[in-house]
Amino acid sequence: MNLFCLKIIGIITMFIDHYHYIIGGNQIFNIIGRIAFPIFAFSLNEGYFHTSNLKKYLIRLFTFAVIIQIPAILFKLNYPVNIFFTLFFGLLAIYILNLKNKKMPLYIFVFLKIFLIFLIFYISKKFKFDYGIYGILLIIIFNIFRNKKLFLFLAFFLLNLAVVVFPNIFGLFKIQFFSMFSLVFIFSYNGKKGKSLKYFFYLFYPIHFLILETINFFLKKL
Repeated sequence: MNLFCLKIIGIITMFIDHYHYIIGGNQIFNIIGRIAFPIFAFSLNEGYFHTSNLKKYLIRLFTFAVIIQIPAILFKLNYPVNIFFTLFFGLLAIYILNLKNKKMPLYIFVFLKIFLIFLIFYISKKFKFDYGIYGILLIIIFNIFRNKKLFLFLAFFLLNLAVVVFPNIFGLFKIQFFSMFSLVFIFSYNGKKGKSLKYFFYLFYPIHFLILETINFFLKKL
């Protein structure tokens, strides 16, 4: 399965999840939706390894994050801070994680890395990013254990276990454990990019919220 197909699965499961969040329905929709974010976290890492310009990648994510957040602020929508902020800071975290030391004493360099990554954790929790600390950690896990399926599985499992044990830290529910099923699709990735429709995936995010909110508006009028 190529990256394009993975992303399609990601947006379909995300749509189903947000249908449940905005309109309602059986909890199975919410369970299916747990598949979406890990696919986006995985795709972000593939983008990190294959991009020719990381700076542009970061700017693009941040720009979309800000633009998408503006309507949510203006209309006082009851949503977490949008997923593009999580992806932006997740990408920033793995960039920091992979920085090479050239000039500093090692202990200062390591301290700065740890400090900056924990600062990202703090920001993600303070401003209530979608998936918050969990999302940043999952992006880091996909980066560290890339092409190491067993270790990736174990780290992902332990992260979801931590959500159950420490719900107040992560702000998520036990249902998040169903995100493990995303590995069925991620482990079938064949290393190929597939079709390139990157702006489609960026634009789908705000558009699908608009569609769902419109449907919900008319349903309430019935």
